[in-house]
Amino acid sequence: MGRGSSKAGVGKFGGGMSGGDTSATVRSSHPLSDEIGKGGGSFANEIMNTRDAFEREFGSAAKGINLSVATFNDNTTLGAYGGDTLYMAERYVKNANLTDAMKAGAASGFHPGIGNRTGAEAVASHEIGHRLGEVAAQKAGISQQDIVARAASKIGIKTENMAGFISKYARSNYGETIAEASADVYCNGSKASKASQAIVAELKSILK
Repeated sequence: MGRGSSKAGVGKFGGGMSGGDTSATVRSSHPLSDEIGKGGGSFANEIMNTRDAFEREFGSAAKGINLSVATFNDNTTLGAYGGDTLYMAERYVKNANLTDAMKAGAASGFHPGIGNRTGAEAVASHEIGHRLGEVAAQKAGISQQDIVARAASKIGIKTENMAGFISKYARSNYGETIAEASADVYCNGSKASKASQAIVAELKSILK
């Protein structure tokens, strides 16, 4: 997720890094699959299952995402997306505190609720949302702000107010609005905010 300041124990997200420029965030990384059989299998499976769910939902737009575990320069970063790779913070591979952190963030309104999902699933769905926003904007020849504007017009909300119905972090920029909406819908389904549901529906209309 984006580079906003941490709240209620919730770390930063390094999403939306275009062109594979992850140097400012990722210090070192290795494939997520390496964690299977080393005590991080449950964490790895949650991430892989999340990616697979998005592939089924969005088809080619969500395919080809590499999964890695990273040590970040900023030790409050939870996850990042860039250069077709989703990075998850190594310190959470065998640590359930990520779920607690995301629930704390939801309680403060900093992030959407995570429903019955784990923290790993919530972070992964946000980072994949960055991928969907980028691909949709490129395919439609519009900006990510335009995607949010299209969604807003269909539910009678001003574009600049959409993020406020999703989370505090969604207000960072329109890329984060889309990523937070993606996580909201993945984690909460029909209970997600109507703003999130409208944004995800707009992504689907472009990408399917």
